[in-house]
Amino acid sequence: MNYGLAAATYLLLTFLFCWVGKLVYGLFHPGARVDREVIARDNLAFAVPLGAYYLSILIVMGAPLSGQPRGSLLHDVLSVAAWGLLAVVLLNLAAVANRRFLFGGLDAEREILERNNVAAGIVVGGSHIANALLVLGALADEGGLLPAAVFWAYGQVLLMLAATLFMRLVQYDVAVEIRRGNQAIALTLAGVLVAVGNILRMSITGPFEGWSAAFAAVTGYALVGLALLFAVRQLTDWLLLPGVTIRQEVLEQEVPNVGVGYLEALFYLGASLLIGWSL
Repeated sequence: MNYGLAAATYLLLTFLFCWVGKLVYGLFHPGARVDREVIARDNLAFAVPLGAYYLSILIVMGAPLSGQPRGSLLHDVLSVAAWGLLAVVLLNLAAVANRRFLFGGLDAEREILERNNVAAGIVVGGSHIANALLVLGALADEGGLLPAAVFWAYGQVLLMLAATLFMRLVQYDVAVEIRRGNQAIALTLAGVLVAVGNILRMSITGPFEGWSAAFAAVTGYALVGLALLFAVRQLTDWLLLPGVTIRQEVLEQEVPNVGVGYLEALFYLGASLLIGWSL
């Protein structure tokens, strides 16, 4: 196979799916006119999740592109195209579910389109990347389309439960903070979503060995991983921020400390990688 030709073909195909993804995004978000928000209105709150959405498409497309070629470029292109179409649909279905169930009563679309609330955009962007990781894990399963669909849906439920648990554990109203534009807390929540998505990706990836065994393995892996992830918050307070607390920095100051939110988000992501490698 001519690897230069293959690389150029896949690169063009990937950008084609970003364009397709843009059209599908408009269908699932009828209140948003993509070009108008980004260019005419210079809406950063919209550009942040849109960029994360495009990144999500690239993440999902990476799975078939990183696999071994089958010898036929046409066969591989058709396989990647089918994967890409399914991934775009799943990403947008997940975005609809997130708007209804994930953000604790926050009308994220209104915050982004009407109030240009960058904090809301950050959280939605984090949810897009988390969803991409779930799609990546589900479609990498070796059991076929039905187990992939079931465990993708199960991963969505676990992601929503984990986000709800986090919003209860922090003992402040995350939705209220996002509405007032608290980008520090938005970064924290986005980091949690991506980290949880990464752990769930690893929990649903692998050979399918029957429904009961698969559900038991996924649930056990996810519970242990999520428990360890939530312990990271305490370690972050004790080891990385001596003399202060995350709560003080991101909530109790007159101007929330966006830098602390950024560091906490990255620490969650790094911890999710370590947890995945260890379990």
